[in-house]
Amino acid sequence: MNIPPNLISTVKKSYQSIRIANIHPTGVLATRALVLTMLVPILLVVLEYVLSFIRGYVSPEANQLIDKGVFIIDHIFVPSVLTAFGGFLALWIDKDKNGIPDKLEETPKTQTYNDRGNKE
Repeated sequence: MNIPPNLISTVKKSYQSIRIANIHPTGVLATRALVLTMLVPILLVVLEYVLSFIRGYVSPEANQLIDKGVFIIDHIFVPSVLTAFGGFLALWIDKDKNGIPDKLEETPKTQTYNDRGNKE
């Protein structure tokens, strides 16, 4: 397998830029794999709808695929996807428009105490 050098250098640069931003690349890759796994049933159902529309009828196999796919999407993915989507959007809000999410710009909050052990 002959992989072009430009592709290899692009992958290396993206991996290093993720590491510089203090985001764990394995977490990013795992999140992408999870999202891809969750999108497969949705894409299959939509594709089967389109193909059935083009053919003009729904075969029993297509009907079964559509029914099971809609059941999976409706009962398993919708609540978890909406919750995760809302959470990810909250993490990636960038109010000052500098390209870095505000959550990553926060400095750690440390508490200081005086000689008597009281908070300052």
